Amino acid sequence: MPRIDPESVDQVRQVADLVELLRGRVELTRRSGRWWGRCPFHDERSPSFTILPDHRNYYCFGCGAKGDAITWMREREGAGSFNEAVEALAERFGIELRYAESSPQEYAARAATQRRTEVLGRARDFYSAYLWKSDEAAPARAYLIARGFSEDLLRSYGVGYAPRAGGLLAARALKQGYQRRDLAEAGLARDRGGSVQDFFTARIMFPIANARGQVQGFGGRTLDPNERAKYVNSPEGRTFQKRRLLFALDRARVSGAKLGWIAVCEGYTDVLALAKAGYDNAVACMGTSLTNEQLRLLARATDEVRLCFDGDRAGQEAVWRSVEAASGVAVRISAVPLPAGRDPGDLAGEETGLSALREVVENPEPMMSYLVRGRIDRSGCTAADREQAFGEIATLLARFPEGLEKDEALRIATGRLGLSAATEERLRRASVSGTDSNAPATRVAATSGLDVDEVRERRWLAMVVSLPDVSAEFVQIISDPGATFDRPEHRRAYELLASGVQVAGWPEDLAGLGVELRALTVQHPPTVDELREATYRLNERTIERRATSARERGDVEEFLEMRRMLGKFRQAIREARRVGIEVTAQRAADQARKQAAQDQLRLVEETFRKQERITQLMARF
Repeated sequence: MPRIDPESVDQVRQVADLVELLRGRVELTRRSGRWWGRCPFHDERSPSFTILPDHRNYYCFGCGAKGDAITWMREREGAGSFNEAVEALAERFGIELRYAESSPQEYAARAATQRRTEVLGRARDFYSAYLWKSDEAAPARAYLIARGFSEDLLRSYGVGYAPRAGGLLAARALKQGYQRRDLAEAGLARDRGGSVQDFFTARIMFPIANARGQVQGFGGRTLDPNERAKYVNSPEGRTFQKRRLLFALDRARVSGAKLGWIAVCEGYTDVLALAKAGYDNAVACMGTSLTNEQLRLLARATDEVRLCFDGDRAGQEAVWRSVEAASGVAVRISAVPLPAGRDPGDLAGEETGLSALREVVENPEPMMSYLVRGRIDRSGCTAADREQAFGEIATLLARFPEGLEKDEALRIATGRLGLSAATEERLRRASVSGTDSNAPATRVAATSGLDVDEVRERRWLAMVVSLPDVSAEFVQIISDPGATFDRPEHRRAYELLASGVQVAGWPEDLAGLGVELRALTVQHPPTVDELREATYRLNERTIERRATSARERGDVEEFLEMRRMLGKFRQAIREARRVGIEVTAQRAADQARKQAAQDQLRLVEETFRKQERITQLMARF
């Protein structure tokens, strides 16, 4: 790559005004002769990020981030190299760059790159104009409008149409002075029998640009059901490398920096759907999952990535692969829980769907919790199935740092897999150290042949039996007993307890169950806080089932209502755990104070005894 003349680099540094460059990315206010704002490199409430008086350098007093305009372009604007950062600034501020002496080969390579960039930009304009002006594109226009996308929205994203006649774009480009090689290297045309043919024909076209807005290639969608490939992308080459590009990143990074998050979808129309819903901070990964390179691009633009993939099994597996690809990337990832079989493009077609889309996008689920729930839902009922899920969950959690979100995921795995205390500890160790979670150890609990949900039911009943003085209020909290208890004998036991009949008064056919319930809590009597959390978990499971059923039926309204109720119950569970932890800590502190007082009393008594012995010895003399 040719070296930019040092004097040109200095000129860029002098002319590039950071206030102008950062405005729109960071909310700046002027105070005491300086511009201040909340740091884009770390989370903070009070502004500690400042632009120095010369407007040439920035510094954060919170995290120590510092640099000039070139540093900013590389770390936050997606510039992949020093030269790319300098060239982008020169273009922005109208500076003509000079390059150090370079070989003819380097000069030719730079000129070829510039020609490719130009011809790709002109191709975008050609396709866009053809969509709106040609009769041939009428079915494409009708299709896009029927999907609920307005002309203004489609124009703003540069959506176009490639003509069926296979040489119109190439012929126009050749007349404008471009060479066949330019078109081939840009992925726009190919030689066929000595003639130049357009690469894309009879397809709706979506331009794919880099973070600076320079078109790097296209994605084309056919409307012909007989076509083998529904979508075709530009061929991989020097310019178009799909793993390093994201559709609409040039638009999304601006609002994504302001909002603090960017939504990632699978397809182009999903991005348009989110824009229709009011979110232009959305991109498409153009594949089944994100790559490490794409995640690094996103990390330069925002702090959080919200994965907006399909809610089916394939979508959950894509989320899983995306998380694996995020290794070493400093970005927070969450999941948008879409209804099964529905993607953003589907939801945007009707007003109720738009409301549903806004609801789930605004309320993403923590990534670890989402993955753990999904993996357990996909597991079978046998012990071997749960063992496999256990191992995969341990491997997943080991990738994440310790924190409240990880604790919540561990809680979910423990409850839904029905883990014993020993197995829960095994999972906790494996999730920290990454040790072999399949090493010989206590297996997943399968008490008396019960499945995971039935074990949870029986433990709750045992707690209620153990705490008769306080259990009445928790028995009444169960929202839907018929859906809460899977086993008939558990439902009958609940009905008896709800009627105030204790175990001693149960009928003979439930006597054995009563004995087992009393035995379950002999060694470890439950606390009220544990009963409260167990009650919330039972209700949480019931609502999860109703949400899943609504999602599978396509009942968006009920799905959203169940999601809201789930949020309330999960908040209640977190609060119950917090209170339990505080009570435990208070008890420990009281015990420590009591022990310290006893130790102090023993010390005083020992001192008195020693003093008495000394007095007795002195008396002898």
